[in-house]
Amino acid sequence: MKLRYIFGIILSAVLAFTSCEPSSIKESFDNIKLDKSYVAIDMAGTATTIKITATEAWAFDETKIPEWLDVTPKSGNAGETSVSFSATEAIDGRDVELTITAGKNTQFVKVMQGTKEVSPATCAEVIAGPDGKSYKVKGVCTSIANTQYGNWYLKDETGEIYIYGTLDAKGATKNFLSLGLEVGDEVEVQGPKTTYGTTVELVDVTVLSITKSLVKLDATSKTLDKEGGEFTVKAAYKGNGVLVNIPDETASWVSLLSMDYIKGKATKIEPNPCDTVLVKFAYLDNMSSVVKRTGSVEIASNNGKSESAVAVALTQNSNEPEKVAIKDCFTQEYTHIYGQVMSVAKDYGFIVSDGTASILIYQADYTKSARTADNVKVLGAPSLYNWAAQIQKPDLVEKNGYDKSWKLPTAVEYNTEKINELIVKLTGTNKTKNHLLPIEYVTYQGELKIDGNYINVIFPEGCNGQGSLKLSTSLKQEDVAKLNGKQVKVTGYLFQVSASKDVPKFLNVIADKIEEVK
Repeated sequence: MKLRYIFGIILSAVLAFTSCEPSSIKESFDNIKLDKSYVAIDMAGTATTIKITATEAWAFDETKIPEWLDVTPKSGNAGETSVSFSATEAIDGRDVELTITAGKNTQFVKVMQGTKEVSPATCAEVIAGPDGKSYKVKGVCTSIANTQYGNWYLKDETGEIYIYGTLDAKGATKNFLSLGLEVGDEVEVQGPKTTYGTTVELVDVTVLSITKSLVKLDATSKTLDKEGGEFTVKAAYKGNGVLVNIPDETASWVSLLSMDYIKGKATKIEPNPCDTVLVKFAYLDNMSSVVKRTGSVEIASNNGKSESAVAVALTQNSNEPEKVAIKDCFTQEYTHIYGQVMSVAKDYGFIVSDGTASILIYQADYTKSARTADNVKVLGAPSLYNWAAQIQKPDLVEKNGYDKSWKLPTAVEYNTEKINELIVKLTGTNKTKNHLLPIEYVTYQGELKIDGNYINVIFPEGCNGQGSLKLSTSLKQEDVAKLNGKQVKVTGYLFQVSASKDVPKFLNVIADKIEEVK
């Protein structure tokens, strides 16, 4: 049976943003007069003007002019002056109140671009929309990641988004628990969109409404033994009955055994009298896998007017190998390492370090969302390629937070002498069986040459090597293109040395910085 979410009917809450009146609207003083005190600019930012007539010098308070607004001129002398207001293109409405001082008098001008009212959107529309735009979206809270800042997931029939930060009723942060929001509740929120890697987020949202779920569970996640067995979900419900849904991907290893009902009794789950159900499931073993298995089951209830559904996230243990230091990962045919993401090359791979060594994680799906400072667990088969260590297409890359104190190591300088020594050392060795090249943070200099998708660094005469670059996510292709043909200093992770006609030559680096050398 496919997992489904059916949302209850709730009262809609509409949040209307209205512009505050200027603290003093007076279009005419003896020494300064305005032909209008309101300025409306369209979303494209097209310029519009007002006329100022003064008998003495006047000036805008420039500290109150925001970056998105251009005012020309910002000051003037006695006489009639036309003042132009233009703005950068906007995706959301915005406004500002400006002040003009002439002698002892102060005029106020309200500048408005677009409208601040936010229309309702679906999760799919949020995902497809631009960053920076504010959205109002309604859905079900499927899980809560942080109860201080209010980080949680919201899902509707079109998709799921991450809520990163939730304001309390007074607009304050770090007070999420005061809202009483629980998994299964239907919520309407409003906030600006951003994208973190591939994760679509609404940031520091305002909660417009909460409709409490008809179902509450004793736990919204369960960890299961690798040997297989049974588990029970205890649910309090206020509907006319309970429906159990098992998604197709979970039904291959989880099945429903029984449902036992307890009528009208207060419990630790729900202090007010309601019905309780004990749902028992059976699950198969996961002994043949080195990767943990995940899935979910769903408990739903309907009162005739609305339906609530709450999912229980399942994680089943496996025969996962013990964690080893990266420097020792080649002692196993299959390894489990844990470290920090140090550098990411988009659509290619990323470097993980744990203090003992570093390794390239190549062709991992996680690369699309990987960010420096992420702490990650990696499961996969280690291999050697181009004289260096890598894990290609790992079975699992799991993020476990990030380290705010993260910083890159000091770069090792690779000059002509050091590069030539490395090439001599590698020449004649078997690059597929010998772990000879330590992956390290380096810097080298030369002339940047870009040929299509190839970004190379030509070293000075007398050097037998050549630089070959992958750009980290900290660099923009268009910025690097401006350095083509110039002498540059490259800093990044040396992750491989590739060969030309079986002779080691190309020092492959994921570049974090490329600076012109003048």
